[in-house]
Amino acid sequence: MFNLKQNYKDKQTVDILQSVYRNACLAHKATIDVLGRCRNNDLYGELAKEQDRYKAVSLRARRELANRGSAAYEAPAYVRAMVKTGIAMKTATDNSTSRLAEIMYRGTTMGITDMQRTLNRSRAADGDIRARAEKLLEREQQFCDDLKRFL
Repeated sequence: MFNLKQNYKDKQTVDILQSVYRNACLAHKATIDVLGRCRNNDLYGELAKEQDRYKAVSLRARRELANRGSAAYEAPAYVRAMVKTGIAMKTATDNSTSRLAEIMYRGTTMGITDMQRTLNRSRAADGDIRARAEKLLEREQQFCDDLKRFL
């Protein structure tokens, strides 16, 4: 019985780490695309800071997954392509500061939703991993709040 509970806990912990890794990698790549179109120095600085944070978060999640004997999986190629194409299309005629902030805001909100769903399904996961994921969600919400001044 204990082994079954431990396996369940481990699976849920890995699920959280996979969600963190997947979302951080996707956000990192999307931020690179948006940064290439950004002309506002304040927004650029905010996005560059987030890009560095996304990279650090993804590396920590990947390391933690490896420590637990699990491979790290990015979002599927078609999702990454849709994000890249979506950014290109949405900025083709309007790459204003407001538009770029809106793109990042919406993308961050989608990541928050995905990670929150995973946390809701993973109540038995390792407490430390859950706490770090919840702290990450708070930071993502703060990023959304910071973006509002650029809308």
